[in-house]
Amino acid sequence: MFLSVGQGPSPASLYFQKDMNIFVGYLLLACCHTAIAFVATATDFRFIICRKETNANRFFSKGTTAIHVSFQERNSEPKSSVDNEFIILLNDAIGFNVSAAGTLLSKLDDMRDNDKPQQDAESLLTTLLANGPDSSLPFWAKSKRLARFSRRARLASLKRTLDLTTPKTDGDNKNKDQRQPFRRSRALVALLRSLTSEDMSNTTGPAILTLEKKARQASRERAMDIRKRMPEGLETPEYDLLAERKFGRRTVEIRRYKPYSVCAVSMTKPRPVESRESDAKLQMPEVKGASSFGALAGYLFGKNDQSTAMKMTTPVFTSPIENGDREMEFVLPSGYWAPGKLDSAPKPLSGSGVVLKQRESEDRAVLMFGGYATKAEVDKRKKELMDSLKYDSQWKAVDKEATLAQYNDPFTVPWRRLNEVSIKVVKM
Repeated sequence: MFLSVGQGPSPASLYFQKDMNIFVGYLLLACCHTAIAFVATATDFRFIICRKETNANRFFSKGTTAIHVSFQERNSEPKSSVDNEFIILLNDAIGFNVSAAGTLLSKLDDMRDNDKPQQDAESLLTTLLANGPDSSLPFWAKSKRLARFSRRARLASLKRTLDLTTPKTDGDNKNKDQRQPFRRSRALVALLRSLTSEDMSNTTGPAILTLEKKARQASRERAMDIRKRMPEGLETPEYDLLAERKFGRRTVEIRRYKPYSVCAVSMTKPRPVESRESDAKLQMPEVKGASSFGALAGYLFGKNDQSTAMKMTTPVFTSPIENGDREMEFVLPSGYWAPGKLDSAPKPLSGSGVVLKQRESEDRAVLMFGGYATKAEVDKRKKELMDSLKYDSQWKAVDKEATLAQYNDPFTVPWRRLNEVSIKVVKM
């Protein structure tokens, strides 16, 4: 049917043309996405047919034939076969084989048992970061949709997750530059441990995308969610909840603690030379407060006058004492909590600096929070706690400084961490 001179297109033809333009646009977009996915996959992997498996390479075997997957690295120094093995394990772990995370952690633990454990392990973690998430990645690797197909897209997701979970460094710029690589290595180990413990049974995509999602959701924390982060199977001081106070988005609890006992050691005084015989050996002694932690762990795990190993408890307290000093405290097992029972506890070894203390019943205002307990974060939470008590007509703070409680080990990821700041209060 022909249009007469001067007659424009009909409304139906205009709608049809618009729909066709939209269809063609979506079709071109889908083709571009498919092409990018194909290029990403093709540039990430090089398949070689081979028949014999070696220790330095990974194979997917079927019958007598194996497909050797070799990862091409750009802008990186030549790596040893050991480094290649660990890099392959890391790529497997963040992809579709989370069991590789356990294998990688086991190999790291084996390295720490060598003559130079710390240097070797730290060097390896630095290599993994430099040739993995912190390497030069193409712009298209930022697409989460490509993570199913592309190794480098998964590494980009790992980089984003590390950026979210690496603790911020306190102190001046010099200290920041020195400690930040260690903190990033610690965050990587924490993520690997999380891959071995998180429930990935319902995950169909790459494992790292699941961790990235959880890391982003961790910022929207609620009191009930944080309370569930308490480690299971560990004894902790008992208390009765007396009241709850809302302060903005935060909830401050007023608790009445029952008596309990602790072992304590100074965090500011130098460790005595003879303490080497009583302190526990730690995997990463660079962690802040590690020497104090090692002293208390040594006592609790059998380096005492009875050579008696006791059960681990939670939390670890960091408490202010007189003259600006601070001390770290481990809670003793409940068998030593009752009045008079502390006398039967094993005595610390001479020169360890560890002392035993009885904590009496007291009322405390407590504010819970998640993530890493960095100095800046703890100072922020302490201020929130003190500000909330300023407007409380029933409870008044007795002390000037608050106590920090950390319930999880240093390598627990932020979205599973439970911390508290508390201060002694009395009812007005």
